[in-house]
Amino acid sequence: MMDQGSNFDGLPARDDAAALASAGGDADLARELLDVLLAGLPAEIEALRACIAEADWSALAEHAHQVRGATRYCGVPALDDAIETLERTARRGDADLVLEDFAAVEAQANRLAETLRV
Repeated sequence: MMDQGSNFDGLPARDDAAALASAGGDADLARELLDVLLAGLPAEIEALRACIAEADWSALAEHAHQVRGATRYCGVPALDDAIETLERTARRGDADLVLEDFAAVEAQANRLAETLRV
């Protein structure tokens, strides 16, 4: 089986320039947005996991869309793309791909955490 993170590993885990641009050049706001994302990410991943456990693809797609509302502004391109892919797959209702794409979201969330710890 393929490494679940590999589809997104070509993208940076963190893009400070993109985060700064999204925050209108306000470095404090960019950091605050990232901090809020990181603080909520474990609970968001558990909520996504619960939707998968219930095979509730509509709820999964909606929840992934909400998470993407945060990731798109935080300068986290790999995680953002992984979440977007999960949302699209959930909307198609493909259970096998949902599991792969969720594993990729987890892998990119972990990669982001590791990147920020360095």
